[in-house]
Amino acid sequence: MRYVVLALLISVLVCGGFQVNSLAADKQGTASPEQVKQQAQQALETAKQYTMQEKEEYQKKIEAQLADLSKQIEGLKGKAKAAKQEMAAQLEAQLAEFKKQEQEVAKKLPELRSATSKAWGEVKGALDGAMDDLKKAYENARSQFE
Repeated sequence: MRYVVLALLISVLVCGGFQVNSLAADKQGTASPEQVKQQAQQALETAKQYTMQEKEEYQKKIEAQLADLSKQIEGLKGKAKAAKQEMAAQLEAQLAEFKKQEQEVAKKLPELRSATSKAWGEVKGALDGAMDDLKKAYENARSQFE
């Protein structure tokens, strides 16, 4: 993630940051150290805002996926009740494990909400893995009904 921010900062400075027309340059056509510093700070702020926007979009995506899977779990619970007794016990155990995994993902959402722009990449990786496990558990439980 740091590399993305650094690359964005460098590209802003190289591609558009040092144009004489866009800077209040001195009479020789060069930028002062203060101007360079100000543009670097602006580029850094833009990169931070972009990172935070990415984090918020990802958070919304995970929350929506979690809500959708929760609805699907409830549907499976209804099917489990209608299943035969021996199969119902097995399905209930799978559903309990599935619910546990769902709660683990839900526990990680506050971490995502409070993650800094520097740390949210690590939280994202953990959430991606937890969501993959949750989806696999759901598919395993759902396959019992087919």
